[in-house]
Amino acid sequence: MKSDIIVIGGGASGMAAAICAARQGASVLILERMPKVGKKLLATGNGKCNFTNRYMNVKCYHSRRPERVKAVLDTFGQAAAEAFFSELGILAKEKGGYVYPNSMQAASVLDALRFELEHLHVISRTNVEVQGVRAKGKGFQIVTEEEVFHCRRLILACGGRASQKLGSNGSGYGFASSLGHSIVPVVPALTGLKAGERVYKALAGIRTEASLRLMIDGKTVDAHRGEIQFADYGISGIPVFQVSGQAAYGLLEGHQVQCMMDFFPDWSSETLIRFLKERMNRFQGRPGEVFETGLLNRKLMHECMKLVKARENGFPGAEKLAEIMKHFPATIVESRGYDFAQVCAGGVDLKEISPADCESLLHPGLYIVGELLDADGICGGYNLQWAWSTGYLAGTAAGKECHASYRTN
Repeated sequence: MKSDIIVIGGGASGMAAAICAARQGASVLILERMPKVGKKLLATGNGKCNFTNRYMNVKCYHSRRPERVKAVLDTFGQAAAEAFFSELGILAKEKGGYVYPNSMQAASVLDALRFELEHLHVISRTNVEVQGVRAKGKGFQIVTEEEVFHCRRLILACGGRASQKLGSNGSGYGFASSLGHSIVPVVPALTGLKAGERVYKALAGIRTEASLRLMIDGKTVDAHRGEIQFADYGISGIPVFQVSGQAAYGLLEGHQVQCMMDFFPDWSSETLIRFLKERMNRFQGRPGEVFETGLLNRKLMHECMKLVKARENGFPGAEKLAEIMKHFPATIVESRGYDFAQVCAGGVDLKEISPADCESLLHPGLYIVGELLDADGICGGYNLQWAWSTGYLAGTAAGKECHASYRTN
């Protein structure tokens, strides 16, 4: 079967690429391994799909080539993404910078994309497992279990290895590698982290506001603030998600990785020590639970008290207790892995990709988009923005190239 353009992967970046290519008049075929396109999109933003963010900055992304991430976002950024979806009929709703469909339903975004694909006569072949790709003549050959496809332009939008049950299985890295591309080591990102301390089993189920610092070999490399969720395996929550990719790289490279939590981020250590001493004096001679009540979650406060050995007048020393409250440790031994990760960090090295259109600098006519590339964003719509940006640039360029070749032929 022949098409002008084949898109391998029917996720966010693949659908955006297919739409933009078809708008240039090219015939487009999507090959998707799942029963339906866009399954992972339905899970984004807890089913509400914050599809971009009004605060768009390259600092919200991790990559070995941040200057290339910036070049892509400068060409097709947040305003362009909102305009793109407005054309598809999505009314945007902004909450704290996060941009959602007004319906607050991810299904609305998926439906808008599907309706446009149908309108443009893009063919979607689902339940198709691609086994290999190779350059052939002036185009590409895609081999599946049942047939061989041919195209003039190929867009790899296969996703990474995160949440395999939603469609991605990491095969795209092999396809890109087989065509000569370098792969930056891939690790899970936006996921929980497993801690070595036994205390987390006792804290499972607790949520608390805190600031969190990621420390690698004793040096702080990143910090975020928000709700921390304790689990029997360790820690989770958005601040943990934000640093999880860097933590995974630290472990991969054999470094000591630790997260340090501050349960009183608005107080200096001196202020907290003074407060604790005054509180100890006030409740001197009364049961310890009187002193503990109301400071933190009861279980969390109790564990903080247990971690402080020295006692003064029946209470732990204020200095040592303040130290624990502002430097509560989680020694990271492992991330929760790909099954629980929202995205992957790493991927095809951006030095081999044109930031103007996401075309391969090794194989003209090959485009690589979305999570396959070495760029991952923090929580808040940044990874979907990357999908729209790269998909739009690649699809538009591939479609135009097909028409340019028609005119010359």
